[in-house]
Amino acid sequence: MIRSVSRALLVLRALNGRMHSTLAELHRDTGLPKPTVYRILETLRADGYVREVDGRGSYQLTAKVRELSDGCSERLLIVDAAIPCMIDATRRIKWPLGLSTLDGDRMAVRYSTMPYSPLAYLPTTYGRRHPVTESCVGIAYLSFCSEPERRFLLPDGVPPRLESILEATRQRGYAVRQPATPGDSATCAVPLRAGDELLAVLSMTTFGSTMTASFQKRHVPVLWETADAILQAYRQLRDNQRGVPSTPDAESDSISSGV
Repeated sequence: MIRSVSRALLVLRALNGRMHSTLAELHRDTGLPKPTVYRILETLRADGYVREVDGRGSYQLTAKVRELSDGCSERLLIVDAAIPCMIDATRRIKWPLGLSTLDGDRMAVRYSTMPYSPLAYLPTTYGRRHPVTESCVGIAYLSFCSEPERRFLLPDGVPPRLESILEATRQRGYAVRQPATPGDSATCAVPLRAGDELLAVLSMTTFGSTMTASFQKRHVPVLWETADAILQAYRQLRDNQRGVPSTPDAESDSISSGV
């Protein structure tokens, strides 16, 4: 047995157990010395299987791990595609962005640019899980997902009040959450679709008093622009994974129109 390979697999399994892990957590989970865990993490990161989260000492798997398993979903690629696009957008507009995907019956924040934003109200929202019916990203998902998926998420049907919210979101083209209490934050969110598949939701969080109609008119187009850039990067990553030439004009999943 090659012990170094066995240890690397042990660390990979530990990383797969949660959305992100610190060095201390991986040391505890694997029983390996911290210097050993650190060397393995650095090797995995150099090979593209692991990334450091927000420069704060936490690590997570990248979509490249799907190369190790035929059964891994291509949806993981959306996170890798989104990160540089989101950071670039936040550096231009200063407001933090988040990328959320469906995780069971909740929306999980897979990446946040709050560490890059001087206007962020929290260090990060990475790893948070939100109810689909009580969050801006959840409303965006429910509004634009397929009918079978909506029935799965809402097995008892859509309550009339929620249906009116979903319909208004579809008409608007994006979801909005206004502050519930003074001093609360506000969020707007757009869907990311590849063809008929809803992959993720891109959101922007601001101070509650900032989320005015004029603010939305000025900044929602930035969300659409960023979402388009993410989808283009996603298609290229996906086609590279499949080993086929990228054909960006072959799919009708552009969302720059907002619908």
